[in-house]
Amino acid sequence: MTTAFVAKKMSDRGYRVIEGAVVPVTGGTADSRRVRPGDLFAAFQGEHTDGNLYVADALANGAVAAICQAPPGLVAPGKTVVVAPSTTIAAGQLAHAWRRECSPRVAGITGTVGKTTAKDLTAAALSSRFSTHCSEGNLNSREGLPLALMSLRRDHEVSVLEMGMDSPGEIVELCEIAEPEAGVVLNIGLTHVSKLGSIEAIAAEKLSLARWLPPSGTAVLNVDDPLIAAAADGLRARTITFGASASATLRRGEIEDLGLHGSRFPVSFAGDRATVRLRIPGVHVVPGALAALGVCIALGMSLKDSAASVESAETGGRVRVLLSDRGAIILDDRYNSSPASLAGALRLLGRLDGRRIAFIGRMAELGDYEEAEHRRAGAIAAETCDILVAVGEQCRSTVQEAKSAGLSDARWFAGKDEAAAAVRALLRPGDQVLVKASRGEAFETILPVLEGRE
Repeated sequence: MTTAFVAKKMSDRGYRVIEGAVVPVTGGTADSRRVRPGDLFAAFQGEHTDGNLYVADALANGAVAAICQAPPGLVAPGKTVVVAPSTTIAAGQLAHAWRRECSPRVAGITGTVGKTTAKDLTAAALSSRFSTHCSEGNLNSREGLPLALMSLRRDHEVSVLEMGMDSPGEIVELCEIAEPEAGVVLNIGLTHVSKLGSIEAIAAEKLSLARWLPPSGTAVLNVDDPLIAAAADGLRARTITFGASASATLRRGEIEDLGLHGSRFPVSFAGDRATVRLRIPGVHVVPGALAALGVCIALGMSLKDSAASVESAETGGRVRVLLSDRGAIILDDRYNSSPASLAGALRLLGRLDGRRIAFIGRMAELGDYEEAEHRRAGAIAAETCDILVAVGEQCRSTVQEAKSAGLSDARWFAGKDEAAAAVRALLRPGDQVLVKASRGEAFETILPVLEGRE
């Protein structure tokens, strides 16, 4: 994309455009502090801040263009600025135009938990065959997905995009922008129930990706999830269903858990068989690997080649293995937390040797299910760890439930810093320490304490 393309498409929409020098646009951002040279800055209005206040800063920091609702007082020479009533709508329109211009085959991935791991595995596997574009991080919302498409290039044959939601209709909006050929629905869980009201409403929203796909498209569906299985029939797109279920067309066999070294499992599709060796710890990431296989097959790869590509895929993964100066192993899985991902992480911890310590914070956006799910986490912790350290008011019930279930050493703290100091004092060689909480808890700040770097 170039700034000339931005100016043309936005002026065609009737927006006011201040044209600057014609230079490449190589990405997009909504954070003026993290602008990279070549970025387009989108001035979104958030709940706590207004990006329109930072347009001048973004342009000064290297952005070559901006979309905003009010022009900055002084536009730096050579910069392209689009003024639109809604930055969100204009950014989506620009992203859609660029997606059409480049015309890649697009795979969209949604689900309550595991989207980013599945996306990264899928993109890494597809890159063995295709020139592949992949959204960075979790740019998966009506604001984030358009920014992800800003880094698309004309030579990209495939684009793998994460699709999230926190309100009804958002997935369809993302589909209209990205026009996916393949759509993955990983699972249906309780995250965002506080905004959508029920698990059924969440299911309807997630499954709208599969229902949007054209007849020439492919829905890749996890039929081990009963809410997804119930919707697998009657879609206009063809389907590849995956899981351990007898009804799955992409069916996995028994998983061999290799602990921190990953897992291994057999898989079959249309009479062909293969074995997949994953290097990401935790059997709970296997559905993401199956989803990656399904997308590879949907885009024309054989099962054998797909399995080899997934096996060799290099991803950052979500679980980082760190070493404390006291000889303890720290499992850094603090990117986010939901009932399903926390349960998977605790069960991974439970299969490891050594003294097992779970250091956890609250799960967000559970609405009416908050109390029940935090209690359920305590019951699982009692089965899988030797020491539980939990932080925050919502986790009082986690500790109470863990103690009721027989875990003698379960501790509650109001703040994470106090809790981190307590965990640090416990550490000894051979300990396995799981660190997990919702993103908003910012548990990354306590990792240096556990590692002994502070």
